[in-house]
Amino acid sequence: MAYIGQPIPSTVTHISSLKVSDGKSVNVTVPSGTAIEAGKFYQFSGFFGAVLKTVTAAQNTAGVEVALQLEPCEYVTDQIDTTKTFSKGSELYFDTTNGVFTDTSAAGLLVVGKVSEAKDEANTIQFIRYPQITTVPAAATSGTE
Repeated sequence: MAYIGQPIPSTVTHISSLKVSDGKSVNVTVPSGTAIEAGKFYQFSGFFGAVLKTVTAAQNTAGVEVALQLEPCEYVTDQIDTTKTFSKGSELYFDTTNGVFTDTSAAGLLVVGKVSEAKDEANTIQFIRYPQITTVPAAATSGTE
């Protein structure tokens, strides 16, 4: 930091607005007529995470903006396909159609983490969430290259 009488000349460059947030959450719009429950996991606007607010379908008439937690850490959930095993160390997938986690790979499922504590009698698991992975779609070709 420069100050008056500083023995070595320096220049202060003000850099503003580079960092917007810590990237642990993002605001997304929930489609109108869709109900969400705080603490449950969803995929909206290409982001996967836990919502921090409950909204009923009746309250959501025009699409509501909510925070979606993206932080890669350890979570506990009962939002699972209870017919699956969920062994410790198994890959964890999210079925966006049914809104549940599964440990079985299938086309269209999101790879979201790894099971850190196997399914218990209460049908809950713990898992380590992988960092958010986004893919850039390949550029469309016009055929006139």
